Amino acid sequence: MRIHVAGFLLLSVACTVNDPVATLHTPDAGSIPDAWASHCADSGPPLLLGDPASGPLVCSGRLAETLFRRAACSCEGLSLSAPFITDAFRSSVGPYTPGGTGGDVGVNGGLSANNRVQVGGTLQVGGTAGLMLSGPLSVGVGLDSSGPLSGPATATVAGNARVRGDVTLAALTVGGVLTVPPEFTPGPAQAAELRREPVAPVVPCDCDAASRFDPGALIAHHSRDNDNAAIGLDPAVLEDVTGERVLELPCGRFLLTRVAGPGQLTLRIRGRTALFIPGGVNLLEGLTVDVPPPGELDLFLSGGLVVSGQLTLGSAPHPSRVRVYVAGTEPLDISAGSLLAGNLYAPQARLNLSGNAEVFGALFVRGLEASGAVQVHHDAAVLDAGAACPAG
Repeated sequence: MRIHVAGFLLLSVACTVNDPVATLHTPDAGSIPDAWASHCADSGPPLLLGDPASGPLVCSGRLAETLFRRAACSCEGLSLSAPFITDAFRSSVGPYTPGGTGGDVGVNGGLSANNRVQVGGTLQVGGTAGLMLSGPLSVGVGLDSSGPLSGPATATVAGNARVRGDVTLAALTVGGVLTVPPEFTPGPAQAAELRREPVAPVVPCDCDAASRFDPGALIAHHSRDNDNAAIGLDPAVLEDVTGERVLELPCGRFLLTRVAGPGQLTLRIRGRTALFIPGGVNLLEGLTVDVPPPGELDLFLSGGLVVSGQLTLGSAPHPSRVRVYVAGTEPLDISAGSLLAGNLYAPQARLNLSGNAEVFGALFVRGLEASGAVQVHHDAAVLDAGAACPAG
């Protein structure tokens, strides 16, 4: 089976309690009224999040382009038993085509692989254990390793490589400059140029408590400060989802205390929307998050994400429009047959993928466990997500 894992002060125009802009209904009921659709034309104004009393507000687009610069970031080591492949595309230019340059990978611990690893961009490994390779490694741009390169496999780096340790692979080919400190051996390496000078260790992903982004603080603040009253949205309306339910949301910041139940839910996002769910998601039948252009969703969760049935998050043609931020340490389990087309930030939680997984967007997680092959197609359009944000 395959998993397709495809990824405050708010409004410059005031809302009133007479604006009927959110509807909870069955799939064949109406849609967002024309008046509010006009208000949210071109997605609505940028979302500014946070508490002005405690510091500068955060523009949601700028937050996204800061945290999702790589196809994958792992705060711990990465152990791979099946193929792992990254590349990149830009959804604002056209649909995904295989093999696009880019798709950087950062691993704060060591990297061990028993199968093929193909990184379309830069690979940075921060652990002193370095890389242990039993399968071939291909890096499309550059390699930085805080430890040795070892194992019976071969490695090819198109650009420069910096290795803070011995090279004991079967073969290493570097298209640019290979730098190895004088106290270590470059082994069987071939490079355009070999330099024997110190190599500083790298820490590619900001994962420690002092540097990582805290979704929990925004969730706590916007549990109190949100636009629910303006659209008449009951925050408890999805605490018991039965049958098929649909919630359509326009541009704004909204709170749902918890999303749970034996049923199936579709969330449809019409504009620039932030949704805060402090009690997490626990659905039995399935969850679909539909974000057609020009919609954008920043989803902030604590309390876990459990979808026993199929999860459909975003769409493969537009993964940069969906960003999910998870507070807490509860593991995230994605079942086979799911579609994740968005950007996931969960620096304290492990992501468990069943079967082969094809991800459109970006992953920033504590660690990754995959039972099959993993492909991550980084949507570089997320790097422009802050274009509409205020300057400064």
